[in-house]
Amino acid sequence: MDMISHFNEILKENFNKYLYHYFLKSNFWSKTGNIDNYINFMSDLDTFNYSFMINAIKSYFEYIDNIFFNTIYRKQNCISKGFYQRTILTLFGEVTFKRRYYYDKKDHERFFFTDFYLNLPKRKYFDPFICADICEHAASYSYSKTGKVIANKIGMKINNNISISRASARNIVMKFNMEEDNYYDERKKVEKLYVMLDEKFVGSQFNNNQDHMIKAAVLFDNTELVYKYKKKENSMNRYRLVNSHTCASIDHDLLNNTVDYIYNTYDLDYLKEIDFMGDCALWIKNFPKSNWFKFDNDIKINFSMDGFHFSQALNNLTTLKHKDVYDALYEYVLNNNKDDFTRLCNEFLDCFPERKEIIEKKRDYILNNWNERQFYQNHSYLKCSMESHISHIFADIFTSRPKAYSKNGLRQLLKLRLLKVNNKDIKNVYFNTFRKKEIRINHSFSCYNNYVNYYDNTISQYLRFNNDNYINSI
Repeated sequence: MDMISHFNEILKENFNKYLYHYFLKSNFWSKTGNIDNYINFMSDLDTFNYSFMINAIKSYFEYIDNIFFNTIYRKQNCISKGFYQRTILTLFGEVTFKRRYYYDKKDHERFFFTDFYLNLPKRKYFDPFICADICEHAASYSYSKTGKVIANKIGMKINNNISISRASARNIVMKFNMEEDNYYDERKKVEKLYVMLDEKFVGSQFNNNQDHMIKAAVLFDNTELVYKYKKKENSMNRYRLVNSHTCASIDHDLLNNTVDYIYNTYDLDYLKEIDFMGDCALWIKNFPKSNWFKFDNDIKINFSMDGFHFSQALNNLTTLKHKDVYDALYEYVLNNNKDDFTRLCNEFLDCFPERKEIIEKKRDYILNNWNERQFYQNHSYLKCSMESHISHIFADIFTSRPKAYSKNGLRQLLKLRLLKVNNKDIKNVYFNTFRKKEIRINHSFSCYNNYVNYYDNTISQYLRFNNDNYINSI
């Protein structure tokens, strides 16, 4: 029996088992109604779909092995060592199939041809599609929720009792080797590049009670006006970052990642200026000073203090009760009047000596970064929204609920999160790990190099001469 006929038998068997009586034996002629009529039909239809798909997958896997078993190469060079059973969980449900274990007399290699042909990972229960789905969802949700979401997609939709534990989801993510190529055939030609910098502290495990610090950089070409929120008269314009890209690290290699991205993405012959923006923390102020950003002697490197942290410092200095002092200090900074700013801060301190520490701290913060603030406010094209990015990219998944991470676990999730926010196809990145593995296998095992192409030829010949129905159906 050829494969298509076998599929027809599977379809007929499942139809007769689950759906036959609904079409030929149901009582349609009496005027009665019952919700169980609908519930039972939909449940059996769900079971029919599940059973047919599982049997179809099982038949295909075993068919692959039978085809190879009858090839000339196998008969001349490979000895069958008997059948071995394997069970994997697919998006259609749990599939148990049998396949032969072969020994290649010529190259002294042992292998399962079905596993090799499909490139199925050894001794793994979850198939690549489920693993890819888990990695994709883990970039946005907790491991526990990710397991529940993927489990609900598997097999029967109505009577699904599949469960994927938090530990299983974490193990899959931890084994995901995220190798991303940031090389472009044609590099972008821009004259100005903008870089926003900030950090996020995340709870830690096994780190001497010290939080992990995620250092992050958001790079973009420009900003464009998206819309203006007109509900309030004093509302601000809303801008979108053009071609934004996020780099982040907990391993002190943010500088290398940022420089590599710029070098591999932009045509440095066109780049004239790089503008850095941030809260003026020591590491942020030192970041643009690296000689690595001097791709050319003529490139201008600027650093400025963003508006959010400036306004936050003034609010902490004056408190909400003294709006008039806030407005006066803001005006002095806007007009570059450093002397009067210092004078008013000192007078305000005399009035509230009990707040000496916070007033002096915020005053000195603004004075020490006076030039950086002047540069930001005097260049209207500078737009810094790093706090929003920190909130949506990192806080949303890492600190929105009380959690703590090991360094390895956080590092892996951070890579996964960056793939998502940089609009990478996580499933495709996951499948690429198998494609690269396939290339390595072909180079590692000489026997596969010798007869992979031969397999294709002999299988095609076998199908052509012994399975015409299958060929015609394709």
